[in-house]
Parts: sequence; C-alpha cells; structure tokens
Amino acid sequence: MAQQPNVETTEANEPLAKLESGPPVKWRAGKPGILSDPADVPSGGRFGSAGPDHGWAMKVVAQVELPSTDPALRSVVLGLVQARAAAHGRGAVPEDVDAALVLCGYGEDASPTIVERRERWLLAAAHDRRPGASAVADVDRDLIAAKPEQIRYALRLSEKV
Repeated sequence: MAQQPNVETTEANEPLAKLESGPPVKWRAGKPGILSDPADVPSGGRFGSAGPDHGWAMKVVAQVELPSTDPALRSVVLGLVQARAAAHGRGAVPEDVDAALVLCGYGEDASPTIVERRERWLLAAAHDRRPGASAVADVDRDLIAAKPEQIRYALRLSEKV
C-alpha cells in the first residue's frame, strides 16, 4: 500500500539496510580428543602404530596352509602378522606369515624353549581379547619387524646363550 499524503514519515520509519554476513570462519574442533587431521593421530610409545586393514591380514593368513588346523594357531599367527605389518606401516604380505611361523618355531628343528613358548601362546589364545595378543606382547618389537632369516638367526643365538 502506498504512503498516505497527510502522514509525515521520518528516517526512523524507513526500512533498515540489511547487513551482509562476513566471510565464514574456518571451523576447528575445540574439544580434546577430536581428531581433525591425520597428523593429529598419536603414535609411538604406548600408542603404538596403527596397522592398515587387518582384514587383509586375515585374508593373507587364510591363503597359507598352516602346519596345524588348530584355531588357536591361526589366532596366534594372525596376531603376529598384524603386529609385523603395523611395525612396517603397511598391509600384510606372505613374508609376515613366514616370520610368524618362524617365531612360533615351525620350519626347522625348534628348541624345546621355543616349542614351550608356542604352547603357552596357544593356550593363552583362547583368552586374548585380540588375536594373538599374548604372543605379540611376548616378542620384542625389533624381532617382529625382522626378516624371517634374521629371526631364525636371533632365535639360534638366544638358545646358545
């Protein structure tokens, strides 16, 4: 409706100019514990290293014929394979299975100490929260990351001492 001619209008009666909003501000997580960048992921020390895709490790272990059909052995080998792959920062490969079997004492004449350790791991596998957690905790991280030949050599040296 148009303005009546007999009513005076002032500036206060005029519509206000609408202000435009400013540029958006970059949002960042303000709470502790919310990770917004891959660089924020803690690693090392007690945090360890997150290994990529442990489902792939299960597939690699399933493709290898293990020396025993015991499900506990599969669990122990899977845990060692996952730990070795994580130590190298990559997915699991068949060499990880070979290294896990050497750590379990398969492949050559294993000493009674290594066989006893393997039996202890197999008994503990049923109670582990993650596959092979007790075996992974029992083996030195540098030894897990070593090549199978180096593991055999280290195990032979430890038996002679």
